[in-house]
Amino acid sequence: MARGATRLLLAAAVTTAVLAAPSRLDEGIRPLLPAEVVPTACAAEACPQAARQALLARIEDHLFERMPAASQQVHEAVARAVIGEAEAVELDPLLVLAMIEVESGYDPGAASGAGARGLMQLLPGTMRRETEALGLGVADPADPVANVRAGVRYLRRCLDSYPGHMGLALMAYNAGPNRVFELLQDETGMPDWALAYPRRVESEHRKLQRAFGAAPGPRFASAGPAR
Repeated sequence: MARGATRLLLAAAVTTAVLAAPSRLDEGIRPLLPAEVVPTACAAEACPQAARQALLARIEDHLFERMPAASQQVHEAVARAVIGEAEAVELDPLLVLAMIEVESGYDPGAASGAGARGLMQLLPGTMRRETEALGLGVADPADPVANVRAGVRYLRRCLDSYPGHMGLALMAYNAGPNRVFELLQDETGMPDWALAYPRRVESEHRKLQRAFGAAPGPRFASAGPAR
């Protein structure tokens, strides 16, 4: 059984045990009154918090598989960062995971020839601006939590720069907004290397949606196909 699912089952068992336990050790077992009902876990679609916790557990399991050298604490912290930041800027957290897969393959120490670093491959200047805006101060790009938080905020800025054009926004994240603007002025059209990146991200995004069973839900903005 997956680690996240096991954790949810244990939590449910503890909750039931606490409800059935006597309020004082010398009272013995207290029978439930007729009007009392032991609460059960609600269906995910009818309970947003349950859906969030289930998704959090699934992401933790995914990180356990993709980042086996990291500790459980890192898996939990990164999962919370992915969901928390995605919620804050109304993005699909699975899109964030797709970005991490394409950018770094889940290697917190990844570094590109251009100087981009970390899970979401941020340049030092971008990392600094986003962490300062988040109130994090100076943060190490190799810190997976800070890198994810900054990366998601930067992705949101790129999407806001090209509303309704996911492909262009992803190109801006990868190549830089100025470079994409230059390419848009080129009458020969977008080069293959620029188009390849959003296609990779969208392909990974669809794969994650299939693996996780469904799109996360209505509280996240819809991420359409690359254009």
